[in-house]
Amino acid sequence: MKPMSDVPDRNNKFVRTHPGWHIWLNKPSASILFFTLLAAFAFFLLPSKETASPVYYYTSINVFIVLVLAFSGNILADTKKPDVLKMIVALLLIVVLCWLFYRYSGAEWGRLRDFFFNWEVLEGNWWILWQGLEVTLLLALISGLGSVVVGLLIAVLRTLHSPTLNIFLKVYVDVFRSIPMIVIMVIIFFALPFMGISLGSMVTTVVALSLGYGAYASECFRAGIESVHSGQLEAARSLGLSRGKTIAKVILPQAIPVVVPPLTGTLVAMLKDTAVASIVAAPELLKRARELYTSETNPTPLVAAALIYLAVLIPLVRVVNILENKFKKSRNE
Repeated sequence: MKPMSDVPDRNNKFVRTHPGWHIWLNKPSASILFFTLLAAFAFFLLPSKETASPVYYYTSINVFIVLVLAFSGNILADTKKPDVLKMIVALLLIVVLCWLFYRYSGAEWGRLRDFFFNWEVLEGNWWILWQGLEVTLLLALISGLGSVVVGLLIAVLRTLHSPTLNIFLKVYVDVFRSIPMIVIMVIIFFALPFMGISLGSMVTTVVALSLGYGAYASECFRAGIESVHSGQLEAARSLGLSRGKTIAKVILPQAIPVVVPPLTGTLVAMLKDTAVASIVAAPELLKRARELYTSETNPTPLVAAALIYLAVLIPLVRVVNILENKFKKSRNE
């Protein structure tokens, strides 16, 4: 009987199980030889753009990339290779691809610091970005509450199982999930004034995000409500509870643990989409960064805005992952 470490993971369709015709590829000597040939290719056969012909230039680079991916895939998809080796190969793959981009992209790397990380440009101007961040968080908070209310209302209305009402609700959900958020904002801000309805940039952003992400939130709530067994509803109604009390006291408390992980992910995505509000002149973070970029003729403020988004969103993404794991664990217990 084979030891457990030698038994391939047949549940993973991306893992190779060593068919006999290429066992030789998995030998350490073959891997070392292949790696040596790739290194020789990189140092001696990859051309420079100034001296090589266009055909040889692009062909050699594409061939090298294919060989690198083949070598990496051969090791990463092998169940018998140690995890340490796979980690090293993955890191080397990233390094090689970055090196290729550095060498052949044609970018003026000497100007990188002056134009993208010139923090002197932001001296005395950081408060403008912080003001933009405050507006971004405020828009996200109000729009998040609005989308949750809209989504919950639609999900509850769909539990009524009214054929006529469901037609309109499904149309709303399908339409607002299909139209890009920037299009919704542009229609509300630029088109509605022709009908005499003029909303400010902040109100436009809140309305657009609430309606757009309310459609996504409604699907999250609907999935959570449908996860509760229909017998719970029948038992509550047999005890004399009204439909409203049944939903509030029986259905929703059991649906919330199912709803929270996808709903929080949706709200994080909505926070990122507040950047679209710059198209309607809402004074959020990206709008402020663009103003500084225009006045200073330097893209460093845009880079700073991206770093601020990362500082805010990465912890939120980690919180979402923790919530998903927590509720998944509680459902399995």
